[in-house]
Parts: sequence; structure tokens; C-alpha cells
Amino acid sequence: MKPLLTITLAALSIIAVAQDNQVLNSINYVKSKEFDKAKAATDAAAENEKTKSSPKMWKARGDVYRAIYSDTSAKVRAIDEDAEEKALKAYINCLAIDLKENAKDPIYKPDVKGPIVMAANATNRKAGRLGQAKQFEKAIAAYDLVESALIYDFDEGMKRNNITKEKLIYNKFDMFFKASDYAKMQEYADKLIAINYKDPKIYIIMANSSIGAKDTVKALSYIDKGKKMFDDNMDLVNLEINIYLAQKRSAELKDKLIAAIAANDNEILHAILANIYAKTNEVDKAEAEYMKALEIKPDYEVANFNLAVIISNQGNEWSKKAGDLPPKEAAKAKEYDAKAIEYWKKSITYFEKAYEVTPDKATKQRLRQLLLKTGETEKADKYK
Repeated sequence: MKPLLTITLAALSIIAVAQDNQVLNSINYVKSKEFDKAKAATDAAAENEKTKSSPKMWKARGDVYRAIYSDTSAKVRAIDEDAEEKALKAYINCLAIDLKENAKDPIYKPDVKGPIVMAANATNRKAGRLGQAKQFEKAIAAYDLVESALIYDFDEGMKRNNITKEKLIYNKFDMFFKASDYAKMQEYADKLIAINYKDPKIYIIMANSSIGAKDTVKALSYIDKGKKMFDDNMDLVNLEINIYLAQKRSAELKDKLIAAIAANDNEILHAILANIYAKTNEVDKAEAEYMKALEIKPDYEVANFNLAVIISNQGNEWSKKAGDLPPKEAAKAKEYDAKAIEYWKKSITYFEKAYEVTPDKATKQRLRQLLLKTGETEKADKYK
């Protein structure tokens, strides 16, 4: 009769071999495209005490789930809806163990450093899709997992795909915004501001959120920080203007800008002041300030466009006056219509200059409408 110890060791050896076979099975099942069996084998190996600390097992598991999420068949991809995350987590575990056990000469690093980038890219894209589907918690968890993979970006493959710590912080900020989690949104906004992340959307969102919470002091604080980095961002400028106007502080705002122009005369400040005059219905002053901006920078798109709008609106007013006249005032109506056309033609010049710089759809539509109003049908066809 064999000693009990010998029997026990033999049994343990059989179990260990069986689990090693699960790892081998998962590899072979992937090769034969039996993905459901590959998943079952790698799941069993990942839960077993003998193989859960094996970098070989984690590499094989990563390969199984990468094969599942990247397959062209929807049926295969449906085998596990978390395949991207499981692949990335497996590669992270593989490298963590490999670099700890074989620090001087890692065994699996050469084979895993490419796949981990692929899995990180896939998980990052999936996080975006989860956000669109309003699965915000899963999206944030996916971004957290991608962030934990950054230390293994040996050849900067993730960085080349715009996966960086800074970008992930921004993505999480954007996700918390979509989820209406204002406390977390502010936390991540402040992190982005601390690292000087260059996107005006951060300041615009936080200013609007603060306005919604009736905290104009905080809103103005975000606007001020944003303008220091994006001094020509008209969304920030307009937010500030609207707050000042709502607080009936337009005179203070004008004085502030006039002083700023005296210290540093530039087209942006003139355009901002013009915008304020436009909002307080001081049309002549607004027009004069936009003209000053264009004297400094003739191709300044904001000034050209806004000046065109002011002049076009004046044409609309003359047209309305003509339309409001009684039939017996035909001569005066004709005079007013001529005035309207005069203003519209003048506005076309500035819209064209704006369109040369920024050929967007809205400007194109305005140009076509005005050219049709002024009878320039052939030229209008250019803006169809």
C-alpha cells in the first residue's frame, strides 16, 4: 500500500496538470475558433488557486477575450459582453506578475506589450459607447481600467492613440457631466484646471452649471480662469456678458473693457465691447467697435460675421417698415425696400469675408438667402 503522503502529492500533481491543461485548452480552442469552450476553460483556470498567479494563464486569458471581442461575428462577440475589459485586465495581471517575478528579464513583456495596447484601445472605445448608451457607471469603470494599464504603455502605443492620463481625466469629467453627477463633475473639472488641460468646454460647462445652481460668483470664477487660457473664446465672453447684464452691471463691464483696450489695443477686445453694445441695443457703437476690430485684423471672422448680422438686421428692419405701410404709401414702401437692399448688400460683403475664413453651413445659408433677396440669383447658386 502506498503511503498517504505519496497519494496526496500525486493527487495534487494531477490537479495541477489538469489546470495547466485548462490553460492549454483555452489556447487551442481559440485556434479552432471554439470560443465558448475557450471562455469556459480560461474562466476555470482564472478561478483556480494553482493557475491564478500564473502569467502564462493571464496571457492566454487575454488572448481568448481579445479574440472574442475582435471577431467579426456578432454571435461570437455576444459570448461575453465584457470581453474588452476582461482581455485588458488579463494582460495587466500578466505583466504585473511577470515584471515582479522576472524583473530583470521579463518573459511575457515582449509578447504582451502589443496586445495590451489593442485591448486598451478597444476598452477606451467601448467606454465611449457605454456613455452614449447612458451606462455611466460601466463607462467610468472602463476608463479606470484603461488608466491602470498606462504604466504598461512601453512603446507609447496608447499615447499615440490619444490615451493619456490627462485625456482619461477629461473623458471621466465629460461622462460625469452626461450623468448629471455635478459633485464628481466639479472634482474632475478642478483636476483638469490644475493641470492646465486645454479645452474651453471645461470652463463653459462649469460656468453654466454654476449659473444653473444660481452661484454667479463661482460661474464668474470659472469664466475668468477660462478666459486667461482662451481669451478669444466667444462662448466664455458671452457667458460673462450675460451675467453682467443680468446683474445690471453693463456700464461696469463697458468701463472694464474700455480700460483694457487703452492698455492693450487689440481686435478681440473691440469685438467683445461691440458685442456688449449690441446686447444693450447701442447699434451704432457696436458697429463702430467691430470696424475698429477689422482695422486691426481684416480677416477676423468673429467681427466680420457679427458686423454682417448687425447690418443685415438693419436691412430686415427697413423691409418690415415697408411691409407695414398701407397700400397708398407705395412710393415710401419702395424707398424703404431700397434701403433694405442697400443694407443687405453691405452685409453680404462681411458675410463673404467671414465665410472665406470659416466656410460653415450657417454662414453659407445666410449668404444664399441675402443674395436671393437682392436679386443676385446666379451668385446665390454658388452657396447652394
